[in-house]
Amino acid sequence: MTQNDATYPGPQNPADSTESAQMKPMPPLPPAPPAQSGSPAQSGTGPENPAAPPFGMTPYPAAVQLPPSRRNYVLFAGAGIVVGLGAGLLLAQIDMSGSPEPSTVLFDAVQSCGVHEQTGIELGDSGQSLTMDSEGTDYLEEGVDYADIECVLQALDIPDSVTSRMDNTRALDGRQSAEWGGFSASWSYHPDSGTNVVIESVEPGED
Repeated sequence: MTQNDATYPGPQNPADSTESAQMKPMPPLPPAPPAQSGSPAQSGTGPENPAAPPFGMTPYPAAVQLPPSRRNYVLFAGAGIVVGLGAGLLLAQIDMSGSPEPSTVLFDAVQSCGVHEQTGIELGDSGQSLTMDSEGTDYLEEGVDYADIECVLQALDIPDSVTSRMDNTRALDGRQSAEWGGFSASWSYHPDSGTNVVIESVEPGED
């Protein structure tokens, strides 16, 4: 055997050559991207910014904020609604406080004569009108004595001229009317049904 024969490895096994061909080395991983140079805020290593996410991960998006113009519009709209509601409540209170109190003069006159529970005396319109019916010759007609009607009229300070007209009213005269103070009165008379008097409170300046 020559020297060349001593160094010759000899024929290789075909199976060994096939196994070596199948086991190929893995390709190397791609290198990480180099860090960008700049301020600490840009590189993400400064104290104010959190650490940069690992390679291959996407950071969460920042919270969506309204632009300053839309925020101002929302604030102005809310303030306008509050101011409108406050003004409406204030006007409602002024209107309620400015309304006059209902008169109780008719109610007080009926109470003073003690006829508030008698048949033929009826208050209406929340105490702003009074209807009085006296007894007539017809037994089906019920009412109070004419003296009770006179008592209520005197409590309302009826003028003597109006009282005289009532006392002299006939059935043929139809319905009569008069006004004094803050009252408007109308009346009629018939022997069968008696005297009917209707009095209404009149506010100052009302026709």
